[in-house]
Amino acid sequence: MKKKIKSDKTCPECGHDPVDHYFEGKEMNLYKHRKRDRKLVKEYCENHKMMHSSDKCKPVWRECCGILDKYSVEIQESKRKQW
Repeated sequence: MKKKIKSDKTCPECGHDPVDHYFEGKEMNLYKHRKRDRKLVKEYCENHKMMHSSDKCKPVWRECCGILDKYSVEIQESKRKQW
């Protein structure tokens, strides 16, 4: 049985442990301070915008530790006729 190792860097506010790569059911954690992660987040929002041109996609980062919490998507009514 594997032991779960906690690091010293656990966030005091949300309890996020940077060593735990499976935090809150998410297999991969993205951080605001990492350039690579910000690029992935930006690409995700751009891809969403290509699929749903009228929507607005914006990442929501946690203030305490800078981990990506969620994407905020604002759905706009399309002015085009659908069918």
